[in-house]
Amino acid sequence: MAEPERRGAFGGFIGPRTLLGLVQNTAPWLFAHDRSGELDAPAFRPSEAPSGPQQWRAILRAGERLEPSPDPKPEERTDYFALCLAAHFASAATYVPTDVDSKIRRALWQDAVGSDELPRMRAFALGLALWDLRDVSARIVAIEGVGPVSGHDGERLSVLCGGLVASLEARDQRGARELEEAIDAELAREANAFDRTARAPGLELDLLRLAAILTHNAGDVMQGLAAAVGRPLGAAQLARFGELARERFERYGGAFGRAASLYRELLASEGHRNYPLRKPRALRSDRQFLLPIAPFLDAWGERIATSDRLATPDRAEIVAALVEGCRKVPGQAGYFRALAGFARVHPRGLESPDLAQHHPASVKRALRDPSLRKALAVRRESFEASCAKRARALL
Repeated sequence: MAEPERRGAFGGFIGPRTLLGLVQNTAPWLFAHDRSGELDAPAFRPSEAPSGPQQWRAILRAGERLEPSPDPKPEERTDYFALCLAAHFASAATYVPTDVDSKIRRALWQDAVGSDELPRMRAFALGLALWDLRDVSARIVAIEGVGPVSGHDGERLSVLCGGLVASLEARDQRGARELEEAIDAELAREANAFDRTARAPGLELDLLRLAAILTHNAGDVMQGLAAAVGRPLGAAQLARFGELARERFERYGGAFGRAASLYRELLASEGHRNYPLRKPRALRSDRQFLLPIAPFLDAWGERIATSDRLATPDRAEIVAALVEGCRKVPGQAGYFRALAGFARVHPRGLESPDLAQHHPASVKRALRDPSLRKALAVRRESFEASCAKRARALL
């Protein structure tokens, strides 16, 4: 990949090649097919990538064709919009997501108001629903009769909402109506997924996962509509879609309100950004190490303990990061569950001599701490049964 561009290389925004480098840094497995480390740029521009489940991959490959410019043309801004969408899609569920949220939710939409590019951007945003998540996220809940539901749906909603505000400002009623219908359909789909799961006995853990997803997705909707807050423009859309997790729970049958209630009571302490896990670079080496929805991380911990893609120093560093996370993130349970899963299947557990030789004294002391050992002694079945019971009681 070419050397990163200067700061603000694309109309004041991060340069295209720098952005691609960030994706390659956090999700290198997406580029593993290219042994040279260079993206094989196709003949088309990013915004011309064929639509479909793998469009995001084609956009990333085409991103090399987009040159930095202090004053990009409107069509180049649309190319950049497509690249930002693909980069965010590819990295949002990794350990180091790209920081382009504000661009795809607001800034690039606002730049397009009054130009012929707004309909092209809108078509791109509507096409996000087709993109295949399986290579870029482990935070997906598949619901029979509904399909996959994930935090990526919230990211997509925020983009659609940003486009809705821009379309209203452009007085493009037809475009605004198209986006509003797509937003409504997605929110109804997610509410349906939550209600179906709530009615099904034995699916309480999936219900809790959905509670986390829906609560965060409702927040993403507000991020996308932020430009309309306090203005007559978009007031009707704010009334329809705004603050779904906080008020007026008659909307969408109250599913978002019930999800938020479960989330606040049982999962709020898991809603952090997993900063402690950014340091171990080995976690970025393979898709199998993507973090699932916390706190249900026992199986992930077992994978860390047994994967042949990790060397002993890698495992030791990940254990140390989890221990540090247990100390730094009050109230969370996910890191404890990951350590419990690791200890259960790793030879001689967390205090194995091959791990200990890579641990500083502080980590060795922490692993002997009675409170940590007590938390790790809770069996997975007991922990998950307790979560399920509490979820059902709250419903």
